[in-house]
Amino acid sequence: MEVSLMVGKELRLSRILDPEDGRAVVVAADHGFMLGPIPGADRLADTLRRVIAGKPDAVLLSPGQAINMHDLFLGRDKPAILIRVDWTSAFRDRTYPLPARTVAFSLSCTPRKAVKLGAQGIVSYFFVGYEDEEFEAMQYEMLARLSRECDEIGLPFVVEPVPMGPRVTKANRTDLIVMSVRMATEIGADMLKVPYTGDPESFKRVVDTAYGTPVLILGGYRALTMKDMLEVIEEALEVGARGVVFGRNVIQSPDPARTLEAIRAIVHEGKSVRDVVLGGIKGRMRLVVDNSKCTGCGICEMICSFMHEGFVDAGLARLRVEGSWPGPFSIKVCIQCTKCVNACPTGALERDEKLGYIKVDSSKCTLCGECVEVCPNQVIILNKAKPHVLICDLCGGLPECVYWCPRDAIRVMEVRAG
Repeated sequence: MEVSLMVGKELRLSRILDPEDGRAVVVAADHGFMLGPIPGADRLADTLRRVIAGKPDAVLLSPGQAINMHDLFLGRDKPAILIRVDWTSAFRDRTYPLPARTVAFSLSCTPRKAVKLGAQGIVSYFFVGYEDEEFEAMQYEMLARLSRECDEIGLPFVVEPVPMGPRVTKANRTDLIVMSVRMATEIGADMLKVPYTGDPESFKRVVDTAYGTPVLILGGYRALTMKDMLEVIEEALEVGARGVVFGRNVIQSPDPARTLEAIRAIVHEGKSVRDVVLGGIKGRMRLVVDNSKCTGCGICEMICSFMHEGFVDAGLARLRVEGSWPGPFSIKVCIQCTKCVNACPTGALERDEKLGYIKVDSSKCTLCGECVEVCPNQVIILNKAKPHVLICDLCGGLPECVYWCPRDAIRVMEVRAG
């Protein structure tokens, strides 16, 4: 009998962790349970339809939403359901209508009820760091009960260890994560939902101490850019993490399906962040800008000059940021209008057939400056120190300005033929 129940747990885990790579992309949508109708969770049915279109492996819900939204999960191609079985006031800070004076905690759903609601697994918090050690002991005893019941019915048990409270500091946070991960593993967790420690070296300690129990990183924070979020995932996967449980970064995204597509490309397809950020465009491309996102930091100018000239000099960048603090700012890039090509008297300029940028044949260039005069964005530079003409070459197909921009103010767009 015990063997058959463990088979049931293994089968249910395979709905969460893809059997082909042992990894998972999970979306947390249980925020309303603890925080009320925050953005993304206020119209949850609409959000979940867009989330499901992005093909996550599983979605984390509260018990009530698992009932209310169950029709969205009908069908063989729909994600698995994980159910949050506990409630806490711990995350209600002063930005919420009723800030928590003390941390309250309660069990809200049993594993057996979760199975009746269609769950392929349950999720429970494990807090460490409070002054009252009785609170920690109470939680650990509850985890033990949940673990035993999950074993009895063959249901995967996911534990979320979270350092929280007055005994948590910047200096001991990683140590507390490592300690709580091991404690959760010892109590019988089948999978762990763990905060990222901030760097791959320290997170490897977390993965190693889990001793083979799958570790998924939780989002928690709201990343400023897609690149920031994906780089965290890439770092964690490199040291043995098995995927993600991301909430706000997905449900509060303007396009949850597109965000999940990018996450899946990293987790399941093995693509690099650079490939995903740059869109995997193989043919003609050009730079496009969103000036409303530009903060005038100048990183694009610095990285452009460094990658091409070997040192930082914004005056030698093949793009330009106009404006002064506090803004607004305007980014000027090559728009491939070919006015410079037509104006060149020696035929030194031509469009690259594969990528579309303007190529320079230095053997034909006389540094006459005609290209500079006709450039509408004034992003062509005569570098008489070398001497040569500086025109955007899209970094050979992987524009560094796009990759390094901290606000996604510059992106690359495919140019369709015709």
